[in-house]
Amino acid sequence: MGHNVVFWSPAPGQTGNTTNLIAVAALLGLEYSSRLLLLGHLQSRRTPMEQAFMKRRMKGEDEIVFAADTGIDALARLAINRKLTPELIRDYTLPILKDRLDLLPGSNKADKTFILALKDAIEPLLDTAKRYYDLTMIDGGSGTGSGWTQALLQNADLVVVSLNQNRFVLERFFQHQEELLKDKKTLLVLGQYDRHSGLTARNIARKHKTSIPIYPVPHQACFMDASQEGRAVDFLFRNRSVPRDHEHYFFMQSVRSLAQAIIEHVGLNKPFFGGKGV
Repeated sequence: MGHNVVFWSPAPGQTGNTTNLIAVAALLGLEYSSRLLLLGHLQSRRTPMEQAFMKRRMKGEDEIVFAADTGIDALARLAINRKLTPELIRDYTLPILKDRLDLLPGSNKADKTFILALKDAIEPLLDTAKRYYDLTMIDGGSGTGSGWTQALLQNADLVVVSLNQNRFVLERFFQHQEELLKDKKTLLVLGQYDRHSGLTARNIARKHKTSIPIYPVPHQACFMDASQEGRAVDFLFRNRSVPRDHEHYFFMQSVRSLAQAIIEHVGLNKPFFGGKGV
């Protein structure tokens, strides 16, 4: 049985939540012989998640074109009609790394229509995915106002919370974390991390007296550029073994540390998961 891992942020647009997920999912796909399903922001297509992995089909083309028979809409219909099986899920995804990483495109429906349509399908869909994939990694968006986000958090086996070095964001999260993530396995990520800030991961943990592990992931302009061009996997592959003095070393080590922590927290740090070791 697999596990659902939800990347979520209490602050919209500030913490690099989607970028963190893209980097971790791609590196896991490269370094572990496992089956991973990646779900972006499922309420819309042509998201940064899909853009990061799908190169443009034609020079100058601005939008990624998906087949009508792929994505969450098709799977939702099967789930509602009780026709969805674990093996069928893969048929509606886009393969990013053969037999390792599949991407499930988002919905073509408007947000309100999508949420209503998937209200009864999300739980059976995620449960079915866990019977085929070792990890299902989901972009849970930000905030708690959406019923969709709340449903994803409730079904998560592990929540990766994306924070940043903003004092207000940190204070607000640590004051309310117990009610937000009660009884959930949790990891904390400091996205867009600046090593020169006084708000280091260690200082934040000490100030807020938290025992939850905190993992910094620095801002990396080259990776963000690559993601916008559909080359996220290419960037990580090229920089997997850079030396300590390389400009991308800290970013790669940070992403790798977070990826390994996720594996350990969901109990997949066993030989059958196929870890290559670093």
